[in-house]
Amino acid sequence: MGASRLRQILVHSRHETEIRAVYMLSQVRGVLKGAVAWVFVILLILGFALFGVPNINEFSSSAAIDVGGEKYSAQFVQGEFNRIVNQRRQESGGQFTQEQAIASGLPEQVVSSIATSGALKKLSEQMNLSVPRELVREFLQNNENFQNPATGQFDQTVLQSILQRNGITAAEFERRIAEDLMRNQLVNALSGSGPAPVPFSEAILLRETERRSVSYLIVTDEMSGKAAEPTPTDLQTFYDENPAAFTSPEYRTFQILEIRADDFREGLQVPEEELQRLYELNKPRLYDVPETRTIYQITFDTETDAQAAVASLRQGKPFENIATERGLTLSSVTFEDAQKSQILDPAVAEAAFQGDLEEGSITEPVQSLFGWTVVQIAGISPPETKEFAEVRDELEADFLANDTRREVLNTIDSIEEERDTGATLEMAVEVIDREVRTAGPVERSGLTPEGIGATGITTEQLVEAFRLEEGEETEALELPTQDGYFFVSLREITPPTLKPFDEVRDEVVTLWRNQESANRVADTITNIRETVEAGATLAEAADPFNRTPIEIVMDRNFNNDAISASFNEQLFFADQGDLVSGPAALGNAQIVAKIESIGFARNQVSPDEVNMYRQYIGYQLDQELQEAFMTEVRDGYGVKVNRQQLDVIFGEL
Repeated sequence: MGASRLRQILVHSRHETEIRAVYMLSQVRGVLKGAVAWVFVILLILGFALFGVPNINEFSSSAAIDVGGEKYSAQFVQGEFNRIVNQRRQESGGQFTQEQAIASGLPEQVVSSIATSGALKKLSEQMNLSVPRELVREFLQNNENFQNPATGQFDQTVLQSILQRNGITAAEFERRIAEDLMRNQLVNALSGSGPAPVPFSEAILLRETERRSVSYLIVTDEMSGKAAEPTPTDLQTFYDENPAAFTSPEYRTFQILEIRADDFREGLQVPEEELQRLYELNKPRLYDVPETRTIYQITFDTETDAQAAVASLRQGKPFENIATERGLTLSSVTFEDAQKSQILDPAVAEAAFQGDLEEGSITEPVQSLFGWTVVQIAGISPPETKEFAEVRDELEADFLANDTRREVLNTIDSIEEERDTGATLEMAVEVIDREVRTAGPVERSGLTPEGIGATGITTEQLVEAFRLEEGEETEALELPTQDGYFFVSLREITPPTLKPFDEVRDEVVTLWRNQESANRVADTITNIRETVEAGATLAEAADPFNRTPIEIVMDRNFNNDAISASFNEQLFFADQGDLVSGPAALGNAQIVAKIESIGFARNQVSPDEVNMYRQYIGYQLDQELQEAFMTEVRDGYGVKVNRQQLDVIFGEL
């Protein structure tokens, strides 16, 4: 690999670092890039929801996550998940859905983050670490992400905008900063945050820029003499010595019973009055959409400055100009479609939702948590109510889903009651007027004896069938589609059987010929190797076969139709002058190669790229150390995850 490949590595490393930033503490691999401000701005602004630690009122006796006795409730886990989904949705312009979040593995990332954060919190408590409020205040004051770009000073409006967008209170934000700063004392203490030692990085750099001059010869069946014809004795001996090749696999025949919700849906009706009752019951929570307002708001240090801004606005000055004068954009001081309860500051919320305000109205300055706040109403969306007719079909579907689910469970109970008396699954289904279906015989991969894939069998059912002993039956197991359950009853096991010679004679002939060809090619390879080891060149050894070796210069990523990735690896493990042989990349040929010379393209790497590479290697070394540390911390506190609760949380989204 030369300089171009090295540049790819460096570009990839930078890209990889950006991707990992939002999962820093959870994956450990992201906490390694240096300065406190950089680490925690990424943690707190881009992904702080991952790292919150719940208050005592968020614990429960049946925890979704338990870290050394510190319990994190299912509600807390779901809250953290929802925060990140909302944050991603804002960043993507409303395009990120909960379904996409689940498909991308976000639930596992959230669980891992909470567990990691909890383990670090336990360790910091054990070490009596604490962060004074003065340090938190200093962090906020000095962090450029909370500063006004025009003045370079801390700006409460910027901070409040960040809190508003992420749905977190100022007190909670301060608590999280303190906890993250405290954990940072543990994490950054292990980070060298510098380049790798020169001898170490130079050795790796030489390895990455190594080039090898190789000559190789492809040895085919045609080069290896005339193929022999098998005698009856040869075939019988080959059959006797390779029984596994001619043995049929184990087959199983089993019965399947599926109980699906759709089986009970036909003919079901929901009384109209029941749907109306459900509508009224859920109306305040689901169907009454409260009033929302889009507001501009900006905070001043003094009431005088705020009054001056109000006067300018009422004289027609655009709010955007007020924001620009303070080094802000209009979007950064705009809160779109906010409900009253979603505005963090109660005083600002009361002012913004006064009943007599209209679109364009400007409030008097409000003494808020962070100073004197001025609000202008940019838009008002009145409260809405979804009428019964709009949601009737949805209510009916939900009601029937509950009803059919209840019927499914009742049916399963009936089957289990019969089986408790000693009845088989086939006998038990008679009470529910159903029939089991027979599947098989099939092998473990799902193929029939004819080599055809069996239909109507799920992977889960096949796994269960090969887990049981003959005559055993499963309990009710949920279908992968989560719309019902299934049972499996194993009826018969057909053990592996050696097929008679006459039945597989053609197959024996084919495999014998393949083996005979491979032996001749191997003998030719041995002959060539012995010739070269006796002092001849590879070209001289190839001459009797009317072949000329191919000469190439290759790096560690080279491959073609002859040289596979695995053969390339063998070549780079060998010494200069060594012979290496093995299967060619394509076909049934073999390849024999000689390492003619070894060199390095070290001069193609610039000093700047070398420095970047040293930083990258240092970063990787830090990662390994951090990962080992975090693994030990988590293992030490015994992280326990209640998968059943998590399945309930994310299965209902």
